[in-house]
Amino acid sequence: MNRLLGIFAVGAMLLASNLASATIIGDEVYLSCQQSSGSAHQLCEGNGALAATVSDEIEYPDYFNFENSLSIDVLANALRVDFDNGPYCGWFTCDGQGLLSFVLSDLDWLGTPNKMLTGLDVSTNMTGVQTDFTADSVSFALPETSVTSDMFLQIDFLTNAPASVIEPSSLMVFALAVFGLAARKLRNSKLRSNTQ
Repeated sequence: MNRLLGIFAVGAMLLASNLASATIIGDEVYLSCQQSSGSAHQLCEGNGALAATVSDEIEYPDYFNFENSLSIDVLANALRVDFDNGPYCGWFTCDGQGLLSFVLSDLDWLGTPNKMLTGLDVSTNMTGVQTDFTADSVSFALPETSVTSDMFLQIDFLTNAPASVIEPSSLMVFALAVFGLAARKLRNSKLRSNTQ
């Protein structure tokens, strides 16, 4: 019986180790920029949609390639914006009238292909930040105002995978078969010992 329990425990551990958690680490995402304070600018709209593979590193360090810039880090289930070398006055203007908008698109959760965004949890110490989302993208807009190095924006992704029928794994079927055979053998051996 102990041997049977050992086989069952090993099978359960192997099954549990194969379960994948949903993450966008390893996914290729795209970030585009648009500023509303004037005509298109080479440092924003001129970049187009910049591709990056989500990893443990900052995907878009010093986005504008200028010392008074911002860094955008895409995490497993979140997005973080940090401001470098502040204080400075906005990006293109400092009149508080415009917005610097970003769209992070093509979010695919590896391990759960049908997972999609259902909401955002926003943490920031800035005023006037705007956010929005679709099933596979996040957008945020920063006001064209003075910025300091202690300002930040964190957007946690709230997701939901559509319900689907999960087919049993081969390992689980094997474990159940072994358990059933062992239980039958144990039952038969008890019946034989009772009849003797």
